[in-house]
Amino acid sequence: MTQIDRRDFLKKLTATTLGASLLKAGTSFPAFANDINSLPIPKRRLGKTGFDVTIASLGGQSTIEQPDKLIESVEIINHALDLGINYIDTSEAYGNGISETYIGEVMKHRRDEVFLTTKTFNRNREGLIDVNFTNSCKRLQTDFIDLYLMHYINNLETLDTILDRNSGAILALEELRDTGKIGYIGISSHSTEVLTEALDRYDLDCVFLTINAAGMAMNQSPAETRAFIQKAAEKDVGIIAMKLTGRNSIFNKGVTMDQAIGYSLSAGRNGNHLPVATGVIGITRPEQLDENIRLVKQYKAYSTRQMEDLEHFCAA
Repeated sequence: MTQIDRRDFLKKLTATTLGASLLKAGTSFPAFANDINSLPIPKRRLGKTGFDVTIASLGGQSTIEQPDKLIESVEIINHALDLGINYIDTSEAYGNGISETYIGEVMKHRRDEVFLTTKTFNRNREGLIDVNFTNSCKRLQTDFIDLYLMHYINNLETLDTILDRNSGAILALEELRDTGKIGYIGISSHSTEVLTEALDRYDLDCVFLTINAAGMAMNQSPAETRAFIQKAAEKDVGIIAMKLTGRNSIFNKGVTMDQAIGYSLSAGRNGNHLPVATGVIGITRPEQLDENIRLVKQYKAYSTRQMEDLEHFCAA
């Protein structure tokens, strides 16, 4: 595909899917921008949790895990909530706890505005509650986590470990749920093979997985990912998308942010059902937050054909 062909394809996809008013990321918006600003962020049900989550969420990586960036990070988090975002994702691993610490500075004042998710790298029951969970709560300045994820479960051996009924991390998460310290249980993974096996073996509430048109930063094809999403939706599992831009590498293909958002939020489409509840979008500059929210407010779902076309384009 020539460079001209690639430009023509992307222009056509944008025009037919998102409408002529949706411009390339980084350009000026039309005169009705103030009307867009007044619109709420669309929401979707997060599977069996029943929570209506904004389709764009704030990720705790990138800007919100950098040392000596407390003031800037707190401003970003507060601004995200002011814009209407009601889901925040973080992990004990992001910045070795820095991300949770910064988010906690906002949560101590605005905890009831957010469905809060964090993750643990502990694969075993031992130490998970007394060390990992307790330390995360201290940093986040809360005594309740809405969704607690077992982090980076990317092979079947690790899955075996966390689901072990004698010593696995799942035992600690069940205890936390049963004692009212967390709301829901899930895993994050870059592998649909692992996620498929996990759903066959355990009644997870949510999954957090890579979804982008290029299949970047994951261990399966976009088509396999879309098939998995449909399977998860049949079990009413809450589906949360990460790495919508493949750590920004999708931009090297000529894909724009609006197209990355459009694809990921439409993945797994089954008729009028759009099972991906939210996309966690990390930012590297504060001004990207406003830009991304304007894009999601204008989001229009991709058809299966349009998703397949973008996948083929990225593979060329």
